[in-house]
Amino acid sequence: MSGAVNKLLSMRYVTRIILFLLGGVLMSAVLANSPFSPFKHARRLSSNHTPAINIWAWERDEDLSFIDPAKVSVSYFAGMIYVRGSSVSFRPRTQKLKLAKGTQTVPVFRIESLRGEGMPGSVSTSDARMPDMSAATYVAKTIVSRMKELPPSNVVQLDFDALEDERPFYTAILKQLRRELPANSKISITALGSWLLSDRWLEDGDADEAVAMLFSIGADKKNILDRIQKQDLDSGTNAELALGISASEPDTNRVLFRAHLQNKFDKLYIFNSRPWTQDRLLAITKEAFQK
Repeated sequence: MSGAVNKLLSMRYVTRIILFLLGGVLMSAVLANSPFSPFKHARRLSSNHTPAINIWAWERDEDLSFIDPAKVSVSYFAGMIYVRGSSVSFRPRTQKLKLAKGTQTVPVFRIESLRGEGMPGSVSTSDARMPDMSAATYVAKTIVSRMKELPPSNVVQLDFDALEDERPFYTAILKQLRRELPANSKISITALGSWLLSDRWLEDGDADEAVAMLFSIGADKKNILDRIQKQDLDSGTNAELALGISASEPDTNRVLFRAHLQNKFDKLYIFNSRPWTQDRLLAITKEAFQK
């Protein structure tokens, strides 16, 4: 009798252990797929994963009334912020933007530093003065002020190709913007490919999303494209990563798509150097996701 009891107790003990372990596995699976999972940015997606589509509407008239708001969202150029020393000026969007009813939109603010001869991002030996740190507060306040004049959005995107000596200035903008925005707001930034490979300088909390800009890469294009086929993109922060491509760069896209980069993120941003058409959008999405 005692042997039978011991055997029964042993079986119950083993059963509890198995159930406990299974519970842990199931909970891990739930957390990994939850939009609130703290590990979501780090999970690896399958090569069959199809991300959400977001198209950029830049500085030109755009008629996007053809898009399906259930499948495509729009990030639109909202204005340009120029910074020279401690001076900040703003140029708003003046181009028309027609959208389908119910389209989710995100305003994008482009930041340009005027250095040297006054060309955006240029450096001159005559005057290579970088932006004054005091201007960071004015930039953040300008963005928040202008957002109040735009359709409601709890997300704002910043586009700034900060030079190495401008990074502290950009960090100051992001931190001040975080303080100025409502608590439920999200900050998205565009990120050069190098920022997500070896030259990681962003900090936790700077942004909620970093969009890898894998087009118009410049002189380091070959090196960047070679590396992303062997190395995962990583901001080194807790920001979600998204992929940014151009519908106008088929050669670059072929390299990215061969590596299934379009399937490794939850969101795909697409730029187009010409006005968007339904055929153009269908063509680039077919190119990216054809089986």
